[in-house]
Amino acid sequence: MRIQFLGTAAAEGIPALWCECPVCAKAMRDGGRELRRRCSYRIDMDTLVDFGPDAFWQATEFKIDLTKIKRIVFTHPHEDHLNVTDLYWRHTPWFSQVSHPLRIFGSRSIFRRIISCAAADGAAIGFDELQIEKNILEDAKKVVDEDLEILPLRADHAPGREAQILVLRRNGRSILLANDTGFLPEESWTALHGVKLDAAVIESTCGLRYADCSRGHMGANCSVAFRDELLKLGCIRKETPVFVNHFSHNGGANHQDLVEWFAPHGIGVAWDGMVLEV
Repeated sequence: MRIQFLGTAAAEGIPALWCECPVCAKAMRDGGRELRRRCSYRIDMDTLVDFGPDAFWQATEFKIDLTKIKRIVFTHPHEDHLNVTDLYWRHTPWFSQVSHPLRIFGSRSIFRRIISCAAADGAAIGFDELQIEKNILEDAKKVVDEDLEILPLRADHAPGREAQILVLRRNGRSILLANDTGFLPEESWTALHGVKLDAAVIESTCGLRYADCSRGHMGANCSVAFRDELLKLGCIRKETPVFVNHFSHNGGANHQDLVEWFAPHGIGVAWDGMVLEV
């Protein structure tokens, strides 16, 4: 599998709009890996994980042909991960010429938000108008779509919004995408028993300033503890690639700060555009 990080920031992005903090000032001044758009991923050439408010920029910057995307897998319905407006443009013939359905996978909360927003804005009243095929993801129940296996697990994030982390498997290779979660609930750790991973991506929204944060999101210390739990369960080995992702400027750390802090723990720091071959 080829995983490209299309965005590595939390909801505000970095630099955050309106913000005067040092992290945002440095990102504005230096650019490069300090610039972070909202978190999402491309898996090979046919799959997206999340589709947020930076989708247009990401598609043009990274030359993503959205006509070749077969599916989007959503983690949860927060606005920085589910950009309903840019799904409206699938409406044919009013906005675009679309000839094939897009398979969307997510919890029931995903589909409630899509259709409620579309109906409220007068963009559509049914998924068929947007050429969207619904596929419900339920916690700890594997779904297979062509050659892609999706195992959703309950996250510790946004009570009532059915947030999930994901294990994706293709061609015998597996990766964990665990952004937007605190330390997992016991049922999810139990479901990970026996799951072998070839790479893991762990969130660290709260960064160095709130390093011990473990509920809803994680700080740096909790990210390391999460990795250590994967080791304990036998999901990964010491040499398995592990990266942190989904950073907030409120965590008080720029890219190099994070790189230097995580390096002794054997954990890499993702950046926008980074490609991971698994």
